[in-house]
Amino acid sequence: MFQKLPHRKPFPFYRQSDAMDCGPTCLQMIAAYHGRAYPLQYLRNACRISRQGVTFADMMAAAEQLGFKTLSAELPYEVLAKKAPLPCILHWDKQHFVVLYHITEKEVHIADPALGRRSRYSIPDFMAAWQVEEASGYGRALFLEPTHAFYAAERIPVQPPSLRALLPYLKAHRKSLLPVMASLLLASLFSLLTPLLTQAIVDKGIKQQQVSLLLLICLGQLMLFLGRMVMDFIRARLLLKLGARISIVMLKDFLQKLMRLPFPFFENRQAGDNMQRVTDNQRVEDFLTSSFVTFVLSVITLLVLGSMLLYYNWQVFLLFAAGAVAGILWVGAFREKRSRLDQKRFQVLAANQNTLLEIFSAIQEIKLTGSEAAKSAQWEALQERSFAVKLESLRLDQFIQGTALFITETRNVVVTCLSAILVVNGQLTLGAMLAITYICGQLNAPVTQLTDFIRAVQNTRFSMRRMWEVHGEPDEDPGPETELPAEMVTGKDIRLSGVSFRYGHRHSPLVLNNIHFTIPAGKVTAIVGLSGSGKTTLLKLLLKFYQPAQGDIWVGDRPLQELPAKAWRRHCGAVMQDGHVFRDTIANNIFAGAAEKDHVRLQEACKMACIHDFFSAMPFGYETYVGKDGYGLSEGQTQRLLIARLIYRNPSLVLLDEATNSLDAHNERAIIYHLQEFFKGKTVVVVAHRLSTVRHADQILVVDRGAIVESGTHDALAASGGAYYHLVRNQLELGK
Repeated sequence: MFQKLPHRKPFPFYRQSDAMDCGPTCLQMIAAYHGRAYPLQYLRNACRISRQGVTFADMMAAAEQLGFKTLSAELPYEVLAKKAPLPCILHWDKQHFVVLYHITEKEVHIADPALGRRSRYSIPDFMAAWQVEEASGYGRALFLEPTHAFYAAERIPVQPPSLRALLPYLKAHRKSLLPVMASLLLASLFSLLTPLLTQAIVDKGIKQQQVSLLLLICLGQLMLFLGRMVMDFIRARLLLKLGARISIVMLKDFLQKLMRLPFPFFENRQAGDNMQRVTDNQRVEDFLTSSFVTFVLSVITLLVLGSMLLYYNWQVFLLFAAGAVAGILWVGAFREKRSRLDQKRFQVLAANQNTLLEIFSAIQEIKLTGSEAAKSAQWEALQERSFAVKLESLRLDQFIQGTALFITETRNVVVTCLSAILVVNGQLTLGAMLAITYICGQLNAPVTQLTDFIRAVQNTRFSMRRMWEVHGEPDEDPGPETELPAEMVTGKDIRLSGVSFRYGHRHSPLVLNNIHFTIPAGKVTAIVGLSGSGKTTLLKLLLKFYQPAQGDIWVGDRPLQELPAKAWRRHCGAVMQDGHVFRDTIANNIFAGAAEKDHVRLQEACKMACIHDFFSAMPFGYETYVGKDGYGLSEGQTQRLLIARLIYRNPSLVLLDEATNSLDAHNERAIIYHLQEFFKGKTVVVVAHRLSTVRHADQILVVDRGAIVESGTHDALAASGGAYYHLVRNQLELGK
């Protein structure tokens, strides 16, 4: 039985990075509350997160792996408030997970990984978001109790990203930084001389009535202004070049890392999250080349002009410093609220974008179903939410900025008043007062820039955390890239021994269950079965997109797991159901990944795929652009292009997943005839439903619910009257 944990210490808070990270982030917070820190990426992998996020079952499996005792329950609020052990995880708004860590008589304290730790809800508002059905009074919760195994488990090192990790990018361009630093120092020198000239105008030029000196001083001020302007222009150009170089290097490193990651990384994440990480690279580059340089300039300006202010009068200096610190602390005090509003705004904008994309892409179905009014109402509701968030953000900004401006102006007025009193008392000259006024005016901008820099540091750290989650992922092939000799693949049988596989955690159902069979070298093996029986998953295991949960796959006498994935796929050619046509020319689409570009072989491959005449008749022949932004291809034309790509690749192992299901009977018959010639001497695995595709295979495997239920040739299986017979009897026209 669980015992309630007392709320006796501040609750640790972590913010989710990706849209579907709320579940693992909630686990991260509860583990940290009990004294164990885990990297978010480790918890993601433990939860087996997918594009749809996680479920209570996923989190329970991960929590048990960490050493928690778990209990999932649907219970009323009265039991939750009086007897439930805290902290616990709640199912929130039917699509989100949050942590409940404290309950009072009037409020419920929620740590929302998407919005912030200080979310306090009244009981009615809490019930509206938590309960399963409206007015039911029941909601879902996941309770976790640490066991001895939790505290005895080996600690996982947590290395939060530090701004120091950016130093290598700056060091690589340190020669380019020298002119930038020189321009900063010169600009600071000009700022130092300006108040001195201002004082000289009043105390010497005006007081001593020396017109020639006045003209000389004014000319000096004009030269200082021109010098500062030139330095600013030079620095802007230098920073533009430096920023472009750093951005290219950072993006190159990031994209190369992405290319080295295993396939499940991309399949289990939304494309928008990875795109956001590319944007994060831009934010970090802006920080290095804009915010950081502005910060350095602000610090130098504060030191130089602050020293000048202290030189003129220490009382005025202390007064200005106190006002500046008060303004910075005031703006910094609202960091959490601003962060929550920014996250709300991001979510609303993302939802608005997704809704518009759905409307544009599904306009045919909208018109067919008469859903125009419903979709318009959905979009209008999002605009109302967007307006509410914008209004709330405006009110907060006006309150913060208005108060900060009041503090700044009050400080300036008091400084001017104090300076005037000192002039009246004979402790300052009139020129010194004007110099002080000028210095204070010049110091306002650096103080504001320091506040902006603090916010930029926070945003950069958040972006770096997202980026370093990618850099911290293990590569698909650890170690240096290696080649795989052809003799290690060609002529080798592929044997599956006790292979089982599941998507998700260990409680998820098996997609493949204890598979045993051999794919003979140089022969054609066909795999048939109902949709969802595991046929495509088998191909992805053979391509090393996934690793078996149990069992082994052997290539000759070597386990497939030991072979480098990238080198292995160089010997493989596949046409998958969702094969992709790149936004490029037809020729480059067929050459994709090839070491050499032979146009004669290209045309021969297209002739075998029965599409040469079509491509030749296009406006620019094989140089015509196709893909999303080019010439549109039908599904059948796309499949024939993919088959031509496979033929040009000429691999040792051929994998086809419903590669001809979109073709008409005439083209299919011709392509199958050509492929039978192409298959000679190659190891071929074909997944198909059509009898015409599989009947000539050397062996046919029938898969049902993740298991091999029959194997043999077409004639033998059709005569047996078993599972294969029932699959193809309509195509055989044998009736019942």
